[in-house]
Amino acid sequence: MIWQEKSFDHDVASLLEEKGDISPLIAKLLSIRKISSVQDTNNFLNPRLAHLSDPFEIPQMVRAVERIKRAIVNEEPILLIGDYDADGISSVSIIQKVLLELGAHSAYVIPRRIDEGYGLTLKVLDRGLKEKDASLVIALDCGTNSKEEAVFLEESKIDLIVVDHHKAKDEVSAFPIILNPHLKQEDNFPWYNLCTAGLAFKLAHGLIKSLKIESSPLADKINLKEFLPLCAIGTVADLVPLQHENRIIAKFGLKHLAHNPSEGIKALLNEAKIDRDTYPKSEDITFKLAPMINACGRMDDPTVAISLFLENDSNKCRGLAEQMNQYNEQRKFIEAKLTGEAEKQAKTLFADQPAVVATGSGDWWNPGVVGIVAGKLANSLSKPCLVLAKSDNGEYRGSGRGTKGLDLVMALAECKDLLLHWGGHPVAVGLSIKEDNLNNFTKRFISEVSKQIGETPSVPVLEIDSFINQNELEEQLLHEIEKLAPFGQGNPEPILGIKKVRLHGQPRKVGNGHFQFSIHNGIETVSGIAWRMGDNIPPEDKEIDIAIRLQWNLWNQRKRLQMVMESWKYH
Repeated sequence: MIWQEKSFDHDVASLLEEKGDISPLIAKLLSIRKISSVQDTNNFLNPRLAHLSDPFEIPQMVRAVERIKRAIVNEEPILLIGDYDADGISSVSIIQKVLLELGAHSAYVIPRRIDEGYGLTLKVLDRGLKEKDASLVIALDCGTNSKEEAVFLEESKIDLIVVDHHKAKDEVSAFPIILNPHLKQEDNFPWYNLCTAGLAFKLAHGLIKSLKIESSPLADKINLKEFLPLCAIGTVADLVPLQHENRIIAKFGLKHLAHNPSEGIKALLNEAKIDRDTYPKSEDITFKLAPMINACGRMDDPTVAISLFLENDSNKCRGLAEQMNQYNEQRKFIEAKLTGEAEKQAKTLFADQPAVVATGSGDWWNPGVVGIVAGKLANSLSKPCLVLAKSDNGEYRGSGRGTKGLDLVMALAECKDLLLHWGGHPVAVGLSIKEDNLNNFTKRFISEVSKQIGETPSVPVLEIDSFINQNELEEQLLHEIEKLAPFGQGNPEPILGIKKVRLHGQPRKVGNGHFQFSIHNGIETVSGIAWRMGDNIPPEDKEIDIAIRLQWNLWNQRKRLQMVMESWKYH
């Protein structure tokens, strides 16, 4: 692994330090994040809900709001269809809550992953319209590329609103009202990178704003802040950049997640063992809440999660949260088995290739878990990975995760004649393929990856935000860094480097493959933990370089500085 300190503009950092009244380290970290003005610095460090832009700046928002208002006034039945991941579940929950508060006749349906596939399909439409004879369908976190379904709805005289952030694969249908920032060519809008939960929040804001302009008493029934926790869950879980409006949503959503949760979210927090007395972090969503929400869809019962978010009875919420936790435990077991099998293929069949296409069938090859495994492999192998599971009808369905410098959507586009369905983001895709086309697809996909990133797998690079001196390792440093939170995609938790350090005492193995260590900052010892590095313990008697993140260790009501080791090497 190569260590590389991130580059930054020294003149910009000096300007921000002087004019923005911030520390040299924070100025440097902001410069790394391409923040170059005092105004942008203030907005980043002190985000406010008032900084959210007018929802009607988003193209077609006026049309969407007016169509929904007409449906409410005319008592038209509305059907919501959403994706089964945390973003889709959050989005459907937000819009369903708003519509019910406004007196709408609305229902929802979430695709069954195993037999209905992803998003707005004819299968899920058929099931949903049998359950509710709707005159308006609202597709959430899907629908941009559903041309065949748009034709079906148009011929059936059923209007369609699409609220989505997936990129269009080609020209989109002109029939639906589409709220999708990625249909615009320019990307310099604060709402451009909103996920669907963020767009759902903007749609809710647009509805309330329009009703207030009309002096409608309905507008007074809704407090938009109540939807911020759900919006933050979708935003953080979907790995959109936590900048601009996403940063505001994540910041205040996390705040309300702890201090003003609904009964459903309260039950989920309790089941995930998240302490509501402390300020939740984005990783609480990433590693605790989102996996429990996603597990419902992965185990093919996504309505459990929505039922939880829409329920107000605390006893029912506890039962639903427990069910979600059980699904998550099942998911972990299956994931471990599938990861082992996919890793074997990666090492035996694709060791010398720039990408991996792992395929299989059987008990552990669950289509709901392949995305997690693809992400694990891409991260550990530092190359793009597709993991495809054989379904009952003989098709292979799965997910892919990419690496820096690669556009997976572009790679799949070059193979589209071999695919049944495909789509997603540059770093995360879903696809399905007939078994007969699997070999040809694998060869062509690997070829396309080679064209983008070259034949030789890239050497892993650990990017260091800043090197610090050993005596700077104190609590005040973490207080400074926390000003940049919440961390996530587009605003990663800073990694600090310390050169030529000797450990204070012998590192100690703990748990299942971890070790504890400590160093002395000149005044006191600071402890640290190295997760999953028990087979790579550094010596105590030699100078080494360490790469760390800083966190608080909360124990027995005491809050102490703790290092989390990312890597170490001999100096």
